[in-house]
Amino acid sequence: MELHKFGIRFRISNAPAKTLQEFIPVFHGWIQRQALPGHLLVDVHDYSHVPNGPGILLVAHEANLNVGETERSLVYLRKQPAILTETLQAARAAAKLLTDEQGVKFATEQFEIFVNDRLVSDGVAGLIAEATAGQVTHQSGDARERLTFVVKSPL
Repeated sequence: MELHKFGIRFRISNAPAKTLQEFIPVFHGWIQRQALPGHLLVDVHDYSHVPNGPGILLVAHEANLNVGETERSLVYLRKQPAILTETLQAARAAAKLLTDEQGVKFATEQFEIFVNDRLVSDGVAGLIAEATAGQVTHQSGDARERLTFVVKSPL
C-alpha cells in the first residue's frame, strides 16, 4: 500500500482584511480559469457557519483546498495518488496564486504536513524530510488526531 493521503497547511502570516466569504468569488475564478495546474477544479462550498469547520472549501478531483477561520490558513488535502513532492508543489502553487492575486502571505518557512491514512504511518517522518529537505518534528497530541508533522523548511 502506498501512502498518498497527505495534507499540507500553510498558515497565513499577514492578517488580510478579507472575510472568508470573500474567498468564494476568488475560488470561482480559479474554477473558470482552471488556474491550478494538474487539477480539475469543480466546486466551491461555504462552510463558514460551521464551528471549527473547513471554512471555504474548493473541491477538485485531485484534492480539496480550504481557507479556514479558526486557524487562518490554506489547507491542501490530496485525494488522488501522487508522490509527496507533487503534493507539496501543488499546495505551494495554490498559496502562490492567493499571494499573487489577493495579497495573502503565507509562512512557508514553517508548515504542517498531516497524514490521512492511519494504516501506513511507518517511516513517514523520513519520507517528509526527504521530500521537503527540511527539519521534521512530530507534533504530538491526542492519539485520535491525524498524524501531524511540523516542517521547518530551509527554502
